[in-house]
Amino acid sequence: MSSKWSLMERFEITDGSGTPQFEARGHLGSQISLHDAAGRQVADIRKHVFTDTHEVYLDGQRVAQVRHAGIFGDRYDIESAFGILNARGHFDGGDYTIGRDGMAVARMVRQFSLREKFAVDVADNENQVFLLALVLAIEAIHDERRDQHQGGLGIGGIGGGIGGIGGFPR
Repeated sequence: MSSKWSLMERFEITDGSGTPQFEARGHLGSQISLHDAAGRQVADIRKHVFTDTHEVYLDGQRVAQVRHAGIFGDRYDIESAFGILNARGHFDGGDYTIGRDGMAVARMVRQFSLREKFAVDVADNENQVFLLALVLAIEAIHDERRDQHQGGLGIGGIGGGIGGIGGFPR
């Protein structure tokens, strides 16, 4: 999700067997939308004006605000209709966990391949769309922060794809 991309990007999000489940569309600087396999928009990630906060909307209702926390980029705080969550890990390496009340609810891991690819594992009984939208918001904030620290020379973004949607391995 952090490869170079054009101003308008589309990429598929597949399940563990490679079957398309969602499509992400949008531009990091303003809005990213998530569409189900039938093409219906199920989530929307919007950058809050004049901040690095991103808001997550499900079916048109704002359900979360995602903010970078800490000086070194090692944490993101999420206030949501589903409780207070946080993301911690190695954001530059693409390996972090989203948790609630000390329990992991999702994990994002970079997979090595010719095209940049990530696996997002979502715990059973969790809202898959919501957690995928949180990952997109975190990646957008992280990319914007990286561009600011590099003097804005690169166009960062979301590309490649996300695979491996499903429950945590048992």
